[in-house]
Amino acid sequence: MKLNDLCEIFETLSFPRVDEISHPEKAVVRQARDKISEAILNECFLSDCLFYELQLIESNRLRRGLVPFFIHPNLGIQFAFGYWQPGVTPGPHEHTAWTITAVCRNTLQVLTYDRDESYRRQELVPKNCFQALAGEVGYIYEPCIHEPRNNTHNWSFSLHITSPRDGEPLNDYVEPLSVLSFPGQSPVTSEEHPYFHVLRARQRERHLQQIVHILTTINTSQTSKLFQKCYELSSTATRRLINSIAPKFTPDVVPESQWILRKIHENMILNSYCEKDMVLLCLETPRGLQEMFRISNIAREAIELVAKEPIFNVKKIPGNLSDDEIIFLGEALENTGLFRRTCQ
Repeated sequence: MKLNDLCEIFETLSFPRVDEISHPEKAVVRQARDKISEAILNECFLSDCLFYELQLIESNRLRRGLVPFFIHPNLGIQFAFGYWQPGVTPGPHEHTAWTITAVCRNTLQVLTYDRDESYRRQELVPKNCFQALAGEVGYIYEPCIHEPRNNTHNWSFSLHITSPRDGEPLNDYVEPLSVLSFPGQSPVTSEEHPYFHVLRARQRERHLQQIVHILTTINTSQTSKLFQKCYELSSTATRRLINSIAPKFTPDVVPESQWILRKIHENMILNSYCEKDMVLLCLETPRGLQEMFRISNIAREAIELVAKEPIFNVKKIPGNLSDDEIIFLGEALENTGLFRRTCQ
């Protein structure tokens, strides 16, 4: 099954058209859930989804909440991937229309709340708690308050198929429930501030690394192209990861004499400070000066150069550093989101 096949199946079910203000019957959502249970086990389906996901990553936007990589053109149904860092939760939040969720990698703990009692008491009233394992697909039909969480030490990865009407206010209770979170609506920082670009670069790299791990489980005609796209979009460290786990797809092309890094934003203000036997690299953020990186004072000359130069060759940074120390420093600077590689 491919993504287009699933979309055609959705067309045969009684889902409302994108311009209709109505909800499908519960039996229709169950049928869709069953079809997604089949699709999530199909490597061709996942390959198609990851193809669109990489296009979304390449658009270089900072995600707040779930951002769809594909929207069904006739039904408005949204497809999005969720990336779950260890220990992370979006907080308790409400779904006001149907949604189907499949765990693709690792597991998620899901805590549900009694919606009626929570609104009546104006506090969250726990109802159920369960573990959603990789390969499992669940759905929500009636309005629901829940709180997914990755309570493991590894990243989790999930697929979400949601109604275009999810998020619409229901207004069935006079008083809003103030303890609810609204994933995707809280501002991280102004898009005009250089720190926004740093956050976006970090998120992009974390997402690419998770896609690389997913790709190791897929063997389709698209796998090679997907690995190559990841390699093209990735930092040096993630390229090294790809080379270590999928060398036949992406040979190491880092030249010996050129490794050019450029500031992620031209107006970014960096400062270096010495603290005992360490040297710190700090960034001006909307909340003041923030430490981004620290390393042994042996790299003081290198960090001083990094703080003032908008572009430099990692291979030629000053100081008596070994090749391994130079590689560590260069990759660390990219991982902070402060610098982006500009030389292929």
